[in-house]
Amino acid sequence: MKRWTTLFMSGLLAAALTVPAMAQTPANGAQKAGERKERRGKRDLKKGERLEKKGEAEEKRGEKLEAAGHPKAGEKLEKKGERSEKRGEHLEKKGTRLEKQGEKLENKTTDKK
Repeated sequence: MKRWTTLFMSGLLAAALTVPAMAQTPANGAQKAGERKERRGKRDLKKGERLEKKGEAEEKRGEKLEAAGHPKAGEKLEKKGERSEKRGEHLEKKGTRLEKQGEKLENKTTDKK
């Protein structure tokens, strides 16, 4: 009989110790998510800028090819450059949006503390 009561009491003790730990909200998790979003946003901004520059360079190369007498290759490069520029602009917008979301997440976690 003594074993059963010991087993029962140890189970109650274990449950009593884990319940408060499960009830707490993970404050650091949300803050880390905010920081990750901010970093990702900055990375997307930089990548967008690089793509825009790349697109402009491709368009210039395309114009030079057309002037040199290679119209199809030039047009192809110009279209590729335009696509790169649009993609770069899209990434920049996405980056700013992610940065703002990250800041909001961080602010929420710091306000709760």
